[in-house]
Amino acid sequence: MSDEPEIMACGIFAADHIALTYTTHPSPPPDIASRIETRWNEYTLAATREGRTLFNSPVACLKSAAVIDGVLQLQLAKTDYKTFLVTNLRDRECFRLNSPAAITPALGNSILLTHGNTAYLGVRSKAVAAYPHWAHLFGGVLDWPAHTHGGAAVLLEHLYRELQEELGINADYLTAPPQVLALMRDPVLAQPELVWHGELFRPLQVHGEALNVQEHDTILAVPMAATAMDAPPRTPVSAAAIDMARHLTGHR
Repeated sequence: MSDEPEIMACGIFAADHIALTYTTHPSPPPDIASRIETRWNEYTLAATREGRTLFNSPVACLKSAAVIDGVLQLQLAKTDYKTFLVTNLRDRECFRLNSPAAITPALGNSILLTHGNTAYLGVRSKAVAAYPHWAHLFGGVLDWPAHTHGGAAVLLEHLYRELQEELGINADYLTAPPQVLALMRDPVLAQPELVWHGELFRPLQVHGEALNVQEHDTILAVPMAATAMDAPPRTPVSAAAIDMARHLTGHR
């Protein structure tokens, strides 16, 4: 398996050049649903023993993606975090061999924050379900929107909510509304991730209780021109995002 993310769509897309449509995601047959429930219970018990908590909630899975006439077209369907974690994150190989139709890749929605020639990543805590102790972008799995008629605004609403929860910052910290760099598929998690880029007015500094320690241990300031890091490792998506932003901004 390549350690490079699959670029599913590439280009600079402002929110008004992203179109969302919605469809249904088929319910798994009873035997598969029972297996998902059993494995979820096992994983939640294990997480509790380790001092972690897994929450189930409605999330969006990506059904299809295409760029048509300069517009990024995303088709979403409703699923839940439980199904995503079991079928895609934890037991994907088992489901690939026995029930591939049940694999449910939830859509990640994250942002690369930069200021000048510096990019900022969060070092993920041991409490997270994927990539603990790796450096990654800020954001998370896209929550299922409360309304499905607001276009791509629901993506930005989720992104700003994640920034507030993880860093204590909001849209006022950015010089302009974020733009999408690419839609990528992580090679390890097989999860699609919509990657935005936002430029900060000033260097990112998080004080006191602003940093959500359930999500991140610390923040890294990474030179845009850096091609590698000794430790902690960067996730493939975050490394690709920095490389894209580096070429766009001329920090070679």
